[in-house]
Amino acid sequence: MNLVLNRRRVLQAVSVFAFSSPVVALARLQPETFNIFMDFQSAEMTASARELADTIARKILPSARVTIAGNCDTAEARPDMLGLTRANAVLTYFLRQPPLVKVRFNALSNGISQPLVKTGPNIREARNRRVEITIE
Repeated sequence: MNLVLNRRRVLQAVSVFAFSSPVVALARLQPETFNIFMDFQSAEMTASARELADTIARKILPSARVTIAGNCDTAEARPDMLGLTRANAVLTYFLRQPPLVKVRFNALSNGISQPLVKTGPNIREARNRRVEITIE
């Protein structure tokens, strides 16, 4: 009888670990998204943007996949080109940090296609002028 109880206890303990580990691992697999905001018609990172980028960089593991997407508002000229320039500015900033050199980055431009705030044409909206960083 003790053997059955001990075996049952062992199996229960193992099942707790078996089910809790994937839950913890799944929580770590959820992508995290951050936004770095830019000035109108600019891809230059401000001091506060660089500070935020440093904070984000500390969250990026060497095995991570990171997507950097530049976005614009509807009043900015050449939004597709500006979005890519913004994404590349953040990518260049990240690659200057030695721990991030081996991380897989993908830089792209969303232009005006994915605004945080929907606006009409030729409307300045600071929340749409951003670089969105997704860490997976």
